[in-house]
Amino acid sequence: MLRPLVTLSVLSSAILMTACGGDDSNDNKNRVDVPDTYAFASKVEDGASSVSYGGQVARNALINELKSLIGNDDLTEELGDNADVEDAVLEKLTLVYEIGTSSPEGATFNLTSQNAYTLAAEETPVGIAVSDGTLLQAGYGDLSDDKNLYGKMAGIDNALSMGEFVGWTVTADSEDAKPDALVRSWFDAIATQAADDGHTGNVFVSDTGLDYQQLIQKFLLGAVSFSQTANDYLKADKGLLKQNTTGDKDGTKPYTSLEHQWDEGFGYFGAARDYNNYTDAQLKDQQDNDTNGDGDIDLESEYTFAMAQYANKRDSSIEGADYSKTLMDAFLAGRQIISDNVGEDPVEGEGYHADLVELADVIISAWEEIFAANVIHYINATLEDMGAIDTEGYDFNTHAKHWSEMKGFALALQFNPIAEIELSELKSLHTLLGEAPVLEGGDIDGYTDDLEEARTLLKDVYDFEGDVNGW
Repeated sequence: MLRPLVTLSVLSSAILMTACGGDDSNDNKNRVDVPDTYAFASKVEDGASSVSYGGQVARNALINELKSLIGNDDLTEELGDNADVEDAVLEKLTLVYEIGTSSPEGATFNLTSQNAYTLAAEETPVGIAVSDGTLLQAGYGDLSDDKNLYGKMAGIDNALSMGEFVGWTVTADSEDAKPDALVRSWFDAIATQAADDGHTGNVFVSDTGLDYQQLIQKFLLGAVSFSQTANDYLKADKGLLKQNTTGDKDGTKPYTSLEHQWDEGFGYFGAARDYNNYTDAQLKDQQDNDTNGDGDIDLESEYTFAMAQYANKRDSSIEGADYSKTLMDAFLAGRQIISDNVGEDPVEGEGYHADLVELADVIISAWEEIFAANVIHYINATLEDMGAIDTEGYDFNTHAKHWSEMKGFALALQFNPIAEIELSELKSLHTLLGEAPVLEGGDIDGYTDDLEEARTLLKDVYDFEGDVNGW
């Protein structure tokens, strides 16, 4: 049996939740009437919504785009004006990662005017396929402008949570520069393999068993989405102390600064606004739902991005887990508290700020646990792959994929300023995982022991109960 997850039950009575429409009796005076969906009317502009997180939707789309681009044949077959494939590959990856919809100095194109797959002078289509209607934001011109991934990387936009970069040997000018340098080194590796006539198989999988597509996606879920949420938007002495009295941006927005901070954290989690209305199995199988029945899927409200979907996946695979509801309930409760207190700025450690800090801790802790549970899940998959070496059932690409997902999620654990795992424990974990899988001819038995020890380490650190070997 899994240990009880960090849930709303640990919170003070000041933030107990009830369904909308609770009475005004003394018994309910400390309760928060929380809506079923993430919808909150503006209290600074009549008739408007106060919910806004378009920038986070754009960056979730960019993370998804990198994964799609890396696995697309056009990455190496369409060269544009480049003389060789290596330059073309680097140009495309950089266009998505560093430029996005922004216009940095010296850039003549961004995704609104250049196709990242062909390098033609045309808008890049958003690479998200939907099953329930058509995609409302068909191209990057339909998403928030001036957005990229590079500018929000851990170490670039904020200091590293643990004071140093852990888990991969990479050369950079400083510790803070290492996350960005690592991503660029993986881009270089893909481009080098693309130009190597002797490289066989997937261009994004190395001969040593590194699946750069998986490493990059999982790492960015930590180094951008998680880092931004934990170190900025939901941080007790930063995002949660923003003003909650007037419209943001000198009164030009229909939301306060505090409302927007909380929304941006929710946006990085990436859940559809009616996320609680679907079962884990439904969201695991389908990320989009046409809630309003207009035939379009709105990425800002009707789509569940990767991080929120991983909450459902772990709920589906771990008996007793309910990460998805824990996170969504906490986001809903916190946002309602902020809305209820528009007109009163937060005071550090007092009143509703203290309640928000508790809810933010629930969110960040559960998010970190999902990363840890994912590492265990992919340790188990990697062990199974290793057990099939020298048999007809062995698949090299599957082994590389599972190992890289394991490592990418393990790297993501370091971007939490209130991390449950300590620096020394994280270093031990990465020593056990290493920087590449052990393949045929290597010390399979020794590495099996290392992975089993790593799994035990995570089980102990996070107090996971039951048989984690089956996760």
